[in-house]
Amino acid sequence: QLQQLQQLQQLQQLQHGFQGGGPSLSASDAASDEPDADTSSASSASNASSPSATSSASATSPASATSVTSPASAASRGAAPDAGTTPPSGARSGARSGGAEGGAAEALEAVVDGMAGRVLLPLLRAGILSRPACAAGCTCSAPLYEAVATTPQHVALARAVAEASTVLLKNEQRALPLRRGAVVALLGRACSAHTPIDPARDAWTAGDYFVVGGTGRVAFRRDPTLASALRARGVTLHVSPTDRISPALRAMRQADVVVACGGATASESEDRPSLRLDQHDFLTQLGLLRTSKPLVVVALAPGAVLTDWATRADAVLLQFLAGQESGEALADVLTGAASPSGRLPVTLPLAEADTIPPCTESVCRYAEGLAAGWRGRVGRPVAFPFGHGLSF
Repeated sequence: QLQQLQQLQQLQQLQHGFQGGGPSLSASDAASDEPDADTSSASSASNASSPSATSSASATSPASATSVTSPASAASRGAAPDAGTTPPSGARSGARSGGAEGGAAEALEAVVDGMAGRVLLPLLRAGILSRPACAAGCTCSAPLYEAVATTPQHVALARAVAEASTVLLKNEQRALPLRRGAVVALLGRACSAHTPIDPARDAWTAGDYFVVGGTGRVAFRRDPTLASALRARGVTLHVSPTDRISPALRAMRQADVVVACGGATASESEDRPSLRLDQHDFLTQLGLLRTSKPLVVVALAPGAVLTDWATRADAVLLQFLAGQESGEALADVLTGAASPSGRLPVTLPLAEADTIPPCTESVCRYAEGLAAGWRGRVGRPVAFPFGHGLSF
């Protein structure tokens, strides 16, 4: 506890210095400011153990025993302080050991110390660093996956974000919103199937059509599918929960409108094998076999995807890993309870050859410079351009 209190005091003093108070230096410290590295190190070590040095925010890092200087002091040597830091007043100027290079190194150390202080100080105040840490793979299940860290306000925000970010790529013949009382054929595994991620069973990189795999993954218990959300709204459905054509055609014959879903997954630490949705062929076949009934395609994507199937669809909705409220947001948009307002944050290419392919070699050379993403397709045809999006 004493050690934590001392750390807290040091961080508070660092914070005070970087918010405008500035570290002050005693006359003895100024007198000992010689260009000899050993002298500077010794001065820092003695300062760090004395009360007067503590008040001047002098500190040592694990890799260096040089004194921490202020951004103002760094500026007087020609080094640029952190843009987000207010240069404190009263800081001395002049060169430390090593001339300009030594001054630049000390200025950088001061900036890093200030940034670290802004992160660590709230953790110390909240007592987080004093709590016992869990051991990954052994005792982290409860705090990471069993705790329910949400509120109705969080859920409402997640739903609002999912609705606002849903992109309407196409809407011919005003296929959307769905007519009130319309009977819907809901086709494809991506519309109906959801196996919750089990951290005890699945790899840490496992993702699904609603969340990305990896360290940013969120495991949730509620059903995020479109089928669940439409049922809750009393929509009459004929569901074909597979990616097979025969049962899909049977469901289509009993409906007024067809809604088909496709999805793709992505994970941290690995590339997607292609830009195709898992149901790319299924959606293409539905378009070829469609009747006069409107065909609406819902794509659940982790990024840019190929949309060859869109040419035979009347309407296309695109949603990017919208989390547990994915189905609710899609149902609101499909039924007209919400108007889609999302805009594409990426360009959807006509073919994979129009993109920069993943590199599988140990040494990769990328020579395109800034000609990536939409910049690489300026003046060239694309499926849907960056920034595209429709509304009702």
